[in-house]
Amino acid sequence: MSRKDPQVNMRIPADLLDYLAKTAEANHRSRTAEVIYRLEQSRIQDEQGKQASA
Repeated sequence: MSRKDPQVNMRIPADLLDYLAKTAEANHRSRTAEVIYRLEQSRIQDEQGKQASA
């Protein structure tokens, strides 16, 4: 990730933030890296689902 990447500010529930922090630590990632990883995985699943139904 580059410092030129756009920033996104959002509100999330405290319990979800706690969960994210714990899973990021367990996976040896920053919270940002954990969010990016999970979004990428979700995108992959979405794309695979679209291919399967085509």
